[in-house]
Amino acid sequence: MKKTAYFIILLLSFISCNKQTEFTLKGKIEGLKSDTLLVYYQLPKLKLDTIYTEKGQFEYKINPDTFTIFSLVFDSLSYYPIYANKGEMVEVNGKTDSLIVNGKGENEYLRQCLTSLNQATPDSIGIKLDSIIKSNAFSFTSLYLIDKYYVQDSLPDYQKIKDMINGLSGTIRDTPYMMDLQAKIEKLTTYKNNQGIYTLQGKDREGKDFNWSNLKNKYVLIDLWASWDKKSIETQDSLVSILKALKKKKFHVVSLSLDLDREAWLKASQRDTTQWIQICDFTGWNNRIVKEQSIHALPANFLLDPYKRIIAKNIRGQELIDKVKELIKRDEEKEKERKKAERTKKRK
Repeated sequence: MKKTAYFIILLLSFISCNKQTEFTLKGKIEGLKSDTLLVYYQLPKLKLDTIYTEKGQFEYKINPDTFTIFSLVFDSLSYYPIYANKGEMVEVNGKTDSLIVNGKGENEYLRQCLTSLNQATPDSIGIKLDSIIKSNAFSFTSLYLIDKYYVQDSLPDYQKIKDMINGLSGTIRDTPYMMDLQAKIEKLTTYKNNQGIYTLQGKDREGKDFNWSNLKNKYVLIDLWASWDKKSIETQDSLVSILKALKKKKFHVVSLSLDLDREAWLKASQRDTTQWIQICDFTGWNNRIVKEQSIHALPANFLLDPYKRIIAKNIRGQELIDKVKELIKRDEEKEKERKKAERTKKRK
């Protein structure tokens, strides 16, 4: 009897101790495209895990030996960091692009920062962001904000990113999280220098050569298709709603056909409009872009920025619409900030 009581006390002690060291993340996220959430650990070491959800609802527990950072990665590859301390609980609710996160410490600080930035006007967000990052050199939230607002910008200012990172404390910079971000920046820099579609050959329906100058300062979707591919014809039809949603935006579509037969292409292609250009060079799978970008199946597409650099691949539907609107909005905000800076400089 005494032994039984002893083991019960020991078990209760173990359960109590475990609760004190356990970190719990729970909540419900709407709009997930699957019943799993990818978890990417960034501190104390890089690793992956998976959270299984039921109708978006989940509970995830870990026993962190030390302060731990992991991120919830969503279908669009956007992510939200969670800061895990022993014995704490964080609750997450809402949609992937508008999460409501309740927690303590760094989790609460990040929530406050994002709320403040979301409420800022386009003219003041840059100033507020710089102030937050520069005044919190010891915060991992600053690292996340650098990534979210500077590294993921449509036209990253790599010198500014470097200056921001150098302003962080050594304890932040000397971590796997920082090394992971540095690798991402290096990849983006290489991507910027090498990944673009700078020449595009083909003739339109009237037999005229394609001319890039007509698409100056615009975001361009190059959509690859062929009259003999049923699925790619369906994606061609879907472009009508895309163009309607992005009407009067700095956006253009160029449909590049892999057809070999001119008559088949002319019959299947939509007529040119001021925003939709149909071209073909009749080389099929020997097309230069197909070879350079290792295209092995249709349909395929590339979203280019105004400098002809590839921003995204195989992006369609609402995701494409939202992405273009986001990019154009960021460009407009950056232009406002630039003009404001020029006016301030002149006054001085």
